[in-house]
Amino acid sequence: MGFDQLSNMWTAVFPLAVLLYYFFRKKYVTTTISSTLFWEKSMRETKVSPYLKNLQRNALFYLQMAAFLLFLFILLGPFLPKESVPTSHTVFIVDTSASMGATVGELSLFESNKEKIQELAEQRAGSAISIITTGKEPSLLVRKETDERAVLAAINQLDMQYEHEHMARSIDFAKSIALQDGADVHIFTDFLDRSVFMESENGITWTVHTNEKPLANIAIEKFGAVATMNGTEAIVKLSNQSTSKQPGKMIIKNGVTGETLSEQDFFIDAGADLLLSFKELPTVSAIRAVLQVQDDYPTDNEALILIGNASSEVIVDSQLHELVKKAFEAIGLTVTTGSVSEMEMARDQAILVTNDPSFLREGTEPILLMGRNDSSTEPVSGMVQTVNDSLFTIASIKDIYVSALYPPFEGYATLATVDGKPFIQRSQRGDIVVLSDIALTDWPLHPSFPLFIWSSAEMLRSGSDNVGAFIPNERKAVLTSGSEGIEIFTTEDKYVASYPDGGSFVAPSKPGIYKMIDGGTEKYFSVQLELGEKIVSHGSGYKQGFVETDDAGKEEGKNMIGWLFLLPVLLLLLIEWEVQRRRGYPN
Repeated sequence: MGFDQLSNMWTAVFPLAVLLYYFFRKKYVTTTISSTLFWEKSMRETKVSPYLKNLQRNALFYLQMAAFLLFLFILLGPFLPKESVPTSHTVFIVDTSASMGATVGELSLFESNKEKIQELAEQRAGSAISIITTGKEPSLLVRKETDERAVLAAINQLDMQYEHEHMARSIDFAKSIALQDGADVHIFTDFLDRSVFMESENGITWTVHTNEKPLANIAIEKFGAVATMNGTEAIVKLSNQSTSKQPGKMIIKNGVTGETLSEQDFFIDAGADLLLSFKELPTVSAIRAVLQVQDDYPTDNEALILIGNASSEVIVDSQLHELVKKAFEAIGLTVTTGSVSEMEMARDQAILVTNDPSFLREGTEPILLMGRNDSSTEPVSGMVQTVNDSLFTIASIKDIYVSALYPPFEGYATLATVDGKPFIQRSQRGDIVVLSDIALTDWPLHPSFPLFIWSSAEMLRSGSDNVGAFIPNERKAVLTSGSEGIEIFTTEDKYVASYPDGGSFVAPSKPGIYKMIDGGTEKYFSVQLELGEKIVSHGSGYKQGFVETDDAGKEEGKNMIGWLFLLPVLLLLLIEWEVQRRRGYPN
């Protein structure tokens, strides 16, 4: 309960004045004195505690004070808070991230929130309702929909996307559709800090529904594996986010077949981390770590990794132009410069970029050769012509200028020419050869240069059946071998999606290992949880923002109850009148 008119507190002077009046008013008591000898003694007895005696056995005083206090209570404008809808537009922001899979009781947070959303939608049937789901790209399922059946159907279709919530983006999205007419926005998540509402908007109220119960969670924080001469080695980092020591078992499985490769029991202290290592595992293409433990969040109890030529490290020959290194850095790879000896040591663990043709005959993995240090160039003039190859799918290089070329390699396939002479070639192993120095072209001035570098890196890594790792719903171009498109399946051969080209590829939402069918070639890729989704949070719900007012200036969301006390006041006045009528004033 609250008070809407605290400024009327000054009226408390009236009951105080009545109290003082009863303290000091004269009161006469009829007394029979048998002798004048006892008169003085009797007078002394009547003067004992004169102020308190004025209040004793005085029904009229208590009735008057009760009436005054009730009047004061009414003037302060008492009210009870109530659920209110500031406008006719309600917006639901639904967190669909992986952490909403944590269970509270028998239901997950996501399923519990769906029930709350459905209940609110039924209470506001006929009002405009919008539903937004979270993610890097927030989705608007329905906008200002007044059809109750359409709203309930959209709620029933809600499903977890496992992608990090990026709640600030969803809030900004909600503001963009609510600022004009105002809205009552309800956010359903596990925890949301008040700092995201640093700037408030008039007309929008925010109600945050959270998980208020602490949850026990032991997560696979990190998982890595590498192929060695003795098989495969794996290491797992566990994180105990609970407040007690927990036992468990870690099981390492073949990521494709599900065969158990190794097991290990463990105990992990409260709030501690634990490293588990597994050595001399069989050589496999994918490994899955499965954590068996009693906690409230099962989604982060599995992790997986593909083993193959998926290196993100590039070693650029120190003799090459600095712009080559900058181009690899621009596409997000880890780039270092090295000498010939350093490149020889890491030639099978990283992508090599050099102008030394000897690397074409060494090692087992293809390289990118840019120029030749064993020959001299010859001047050329003319337009660049390319064949239909996936290397040029992302960007065309026909508009670049090349002033000179090195001699071509015998037996290599020619992918691009200048004036009929080979400019870009590919070996049978998959090496990509650019027969010119960057300084002899204007290629770095064109957007196609970093795109060609990206395509080359993807092609050099495509020798294995490993496409790479993705996060849920990640949009990322993948290099395809033809124009037939690609199809995505689970490891159990369940169809997931199709894409007409690699540029439109979107990773599945659910973590796991998937198969990509590209022109009859079967490759694997993984979808992994982001690190931020391996933590479960809790906190109190709250309301934020300003409540709308109507034309009379009264605030909505307040149930005024002062009028309920008018009848008791009238009843007290009636009783006062009856007391004075019967007893009269004392003489």
